[in-house]
Amino acid sequence: MPTQETLPGTAQPARDRGLWARFVDADGLIIHSLWMRACAEQTYVGTCRRCGDHLRPERPMQVTATRQDYEARCVRPIGTCGWTCNAPGGRVFRGSSRDRERTKGDR
Repeated sequence: MPTQETLPGTAQPARDRGLWARFVDADGLIIHSLWMRACAEQTYVGTCRRCGDHLRPERPMQVTATRQDYEARCVRPIGTCGWTCNAPGGRVFRGSSRDRERTKGDR
């Protein structure tokens, strides 16, 4: 996860994109109060892994009494990007197993 927010279009490896660290605690769970504040203020919560633009949060979906699923969508229209970041149960998955998103030293 990136430690610093960047402007859209700036060079940033895809593996460093995703939800910003301030919205995720040390255990890899979404911080609900900060997420809800970002939803209310319509602010961004991360950077798209596909195109590098910003991610806008959506209100959590209540699955069961104890589980909420979080979702953030790329601000670009679906025809151009439309990538969605999912956090089922509030758990953020770190890293990527996609070969093209890994650096040469990681392979």
